[in-house]
Amino acid sequence: MKKEIQNFEELESFLKKHNYTYPKIWKSKLKIVKRKDRNSSTWKDCRMSLYGSGRTSHCLITIMKNMTATGEKINEKIEKIGAKKFLKLLSKYSLTIPMLIKIWREVLKADNTKYFNNIIKKGGKSYYKRQLIPETLKLEDLLGLKIPLLIKLPKKKDTIIRVMEEKDYWDYRHIYLGKPKEDQNNINIIRKEAQEYFKSVCTYIKQPKYSKNYFISHSDQKSAEMWTKYWKLYLKVC
Repeated sequence: MKKEIQNFEELESFLKKHNYTYPKIWKSKLKIVKRKDRNSSTWKDCRMSLYGSGRTSHCLITIMKNMTATGEKINEKIEKIGAKKFLKLLSKYSLTIPMLIKIWREVLKADNTKYFNNIIKKGGKSYYKRQLIPETLKLEDLLGLKIPLLIKLPKKKDTIIRVMEEKDYWDYRHIYLGKPKEDQNNINIIRKEAQEYFKSVCTYIKQPKYSKNYFISHSDQKSAEMWTKYWKLYLKVC
């Protein structure tokens, strides 16, 4: 029975043993394709899952914090003016209580599951754009306050750093790759890890594999509910 050479290394060894040489170009043409380590693939999937949920929550929190801060500033201005004087000023600026309620809802959007409708891209960055009604300009003038039209969302690298600040990231890294958990205390390793993580996200995150069903099936109940509610938002900011 003839013996079959299994790979290029065996072929190279056979030729050397029998005092044969081969053209160097063979090596570039016969590229050795190594099977990806299973743990590495699992680690990649783990990181994509951590990034996906981290990215969605990071953007949600940023929008909500900005809206809350803006609402607090408006309240501070109203309290400073005083309730009676404020009501008189509303009439002077042709504003009504129903109008004020409508403006307030735009400043503090009630239905956060529809935030995705307001996500825009500008200069390679992502923003949440408030849908301010014309009466908002009157309220701004009345209060002497500017309500930001755009809320700048965090960069992808910022989300990655945020994910890596969690202990779980380094625990999973140790489990799948066997690398020491203590690396989380080494600034140089963190910087290098973050850059590689960012590159991996840019390369793989939009692959069909990482679908809504994928993230739900790899999540606990609480995270699965988040994916159901905010999948469209994630698609806008991932």
